[in-house]
Amino acid sequence: MGLIIVNALRAAWRWSQLYLTLLILITERIVRFFITTFFGFIPFSYYFEQLGISVGSEEFSEGDKDLERDAIELITSRGYPVEEHFATTPDGFILGLHRITGPKLFDTPPESPPTSPRDPKSGKSIGKPVVLIMHGFMQTSEAWLCRSKPEDSLPFILADAGFDVWLGNNRGNKYSFKHTQYTPKQEEFWNWSLDELVRYDFPSIVNFITERAGVESISYIGFSQGTAQGWASLSTNTTLAKKINLFIALAPVSTVKGFSNPMIDSLAKSRPDFIFLLFGKKSMLPSTIFWRNFLPKDLFVKLIDTSVSLLFGWHTNNISQEEKKMLYSHIFSYTSVKSVVHWFQIIQTNRFQMFDDILLGITPNENSKKPHRYHGRVIPGYHPAQILTKCALFYGGSDNLPNTKALLDHLPRDKVVMVHEEESYEHLDFMWGKDANKKVFSKVVKLLKSNLNN
Repeated sequence: MGLIIVNALRAAWRWSQLYLTLLILITERIVRFFITTFFGFIPFSYYFEQLGISVGSEEFSEGDKDLERDAIELITSRGYPVEEHFATTPDGFILGLHRITGPKLFDTPPESPPTSPRDPKSGKSIGKPVVLIMHGFMQTSEAWLCRSKPEDSLPFILADAGFDVWLGNNRGNKYSFKHTQYTPKQEEFWNWSLDELVRYDFPSIVNFITERAGVESISYIGFSQGTAQGWASLSTNTTLAKKINLFIALAPVSTVKGFSNPMIDSLAKSRPDFIFLLFGKKSMLPSTIFWRNFLPKDLFVKLIDTSVSLLFGWHTNNISQEEKKMLYSHIFSYTSVKSVVHWFQIIQTNRFQMFDDILLGITPNENSKKPHRYHGRVIPGYHPAQILTKCALFYGGSDNLPNTKALLDHLPRDKVVMVHEEESYEHLDFMWGKDANKKVFSKVVKLLKSNLNN
């Protein structure tokens, strides 16, 4: 009897969290509709100013122009040469790529740039060493480019060190928002998960770069979800693995522990069809762009800080407060609701697996904390233990989102060339930490140069 009561209370608590989530989403939509209908698209700060209430400084300096700059403008404004390219996936998505082709213009090149790869037969140089950098979940290439100083940004550091730097963009984000057949208004455009990023996007980008740059292999740097793409692709695709000579994983992710907020954790462990009911079957939280443009920048920064604290328990103390206004302006871009469901399934099963198309998730056994093991089917998994490429990992001791220990336990020792823990670092610090150039990026450059000579 007592067990029945406990289980009933657990179920009631979980459903109350889900209903609260639904209430918040409905309220947000009503407020947004009210604002756009009756007030037009006027920044929130305007109304406070009419009341004589200060909401923070909104004066634009030269540096504040970076708030609105796109990737090409961010690169050129810092004095670097840039190219824009497009790779088309087998299923029709057109992916935007940004290429930094050299060091800062008019500056003296580095005294000892890394040795370029050479043709084993002729011994001739076949161009500068190539590096591909991939963003994380719900981000774009801008996330790597929006630091106020180029010497704090990994792509510019690598360009100055003599590398041919490419930045990728996954399907659905602002630079890969086009398809050969569908439009973003159609559900078919958003019918993809992590599987398609692994099967189509990553190989298409790598194949385009190697062909364009005229090299047989490149180095790959992934952040967060970009590392998940790496683990999955390089452990399953032997042809692709031969084209990556070194995989550097920043804030590596395969399985995820879950969320520190009980409301979001209940949402992540709910049925996938309930997630689709809440958010639809197209892009995830597109209204974020509205609030980013509508709210005063200082208020938007507080909103993001509060959100990541509630969701993941991050404090963002290693990110400069002066830079947050600019960094957070480039933190979000579109992704599919289906990809969110896929990550929720990984949380539910605690297994780095492909998308469960049956959309049933795990049915909890009320008499045990463990899920039922028999489902009449087996969802294929991704196995980092089978990775075919040399890899190096940089993870944060204060990053409580990914299950790093489980990942390290599974990786083959003969493929891991370096493991570095930055004890005070959280997830975003591996892109935006105020001392990341010294603690992480300098080690990345050294590792890439060393790899060229092996």
